[in-house]
Amino acid sequence: MNAAAEIAELTPEVYDRIRAHLRLEAGLCFGDNKRTLFRSRLAKRLRQLGLDSFEAYAELLTRGDPEGRELDRCLNLVTTNLTSFFREGHHFEDLRTLLLEPLAEAGRSDRTVRIWSAACSTGAEPYTIAMVAAEWCREHPGWRVEILASDINTEVLAVTDRAVYTEAEVKQVPEGWLRRHFQRGVGANAGRYRLRDATRRLVRTARINLLRPLPRFDPPFDAVFCRNCLIYFSEADQERVVAAFAECLRPGGLLFLGHSESVPPHLTQFERLPRTVYRRR
Repeated sequence: MNAAAEIAELTPEVYDRIRAHLRLEAGLCFGDNKRTLFRSRLAKRLRQLGLDSFEAYAELLTRGDPEGRELDRCLNLVTTNLTSFFREGHHFEDLRTLLLEPLAEAGRSDRTVRIWSAACSTGAEPYTIAMVAAEWCREHPGWRVEILASDINTEVLAVTDRAVYTEAEVKQVPEGWLRRHFQRGVGANAGRYRLRDATRRLVRTARINLLRPLPRFDPPFDAVFCRNCLIYFSEADQERVVAAFAECLRPGGLLFLGHSESVPPHLTQFERLPRTVYRRR
C-alpha cells in the first residue's frame, strides 16, 4: 500500500484552513493547485505525530502550537527551495560593475561592503556573492565584505551553515574559483565540496520572516538580494516587503529581484536599472 494512502484525504476545506494559517503567519500564498503537494509532503509528518487526519493536523497547527514549532516544521516541508550557484549570473556581474567598482572609485572611507541575501535557501546565492566579493577584495586591498543570509526555513539555513555541496551542485562554479573557495572531499566524502573557512566566514545566517518587523540594521546594507521570493507573496505584502528593504538600504544601494519580479511603480524610493536591479534613491 502507498504510505500516503494510509492518511485520510486532504479536503479543500482543511487545505484552506492550513494555507490560510501559513498566509497569516508567514505571508506565503499557495494556490489551489498545491493541495496535492501539501498532502504528499505532510503525510509523513502526520504519521510521525500519530495523527490520522489532516483535520487533526490543522487543529494542532492553528490552535495547539503556541510557540510556533510546528509552524516551522510545516513551512520547512511545504516550501520549495530551488537554487543554484551563479543563478541568473548577470546579477553577479551587476554586483561588481554597479556596486563594488563604483565604491572603490568613490573612495568611501567605510571599506566594509554589507550585503543581505534575504531568501538564501540552501546557501548557493550568499556563497556566490561571497566568492564574487572575495575575488574583488583580492584586487582591492583594504576592502572587506559582510553577508547576511536569511530565510524563514530553518532546515535550509542548517544546510547553509554546513556549507557542503555535491559535485552536481557546484558544476556552475568556475574551475579556478572552485579550487580557491572549496575543499574537495576525499575518501567517504568524495564527490562533496566544502566552502573554505575564509569564504564561509564572510556569511552569517539568521532566521528572518520578511513579513514581521525587521531587525534594525545599522549601518544599512549596500545591497539586498531577494530573488524569486516575492512571487509567493500577495501584492500588498510585496509592497510591504519592498518598502521595508528601502529602509534597510543606504541611498544608492541596490536591490536585486528575480527575473519575474518588480518594484511596484508607485514606490518611489527606487530607480529602475536594467535586468531587475533597482537603486535606492
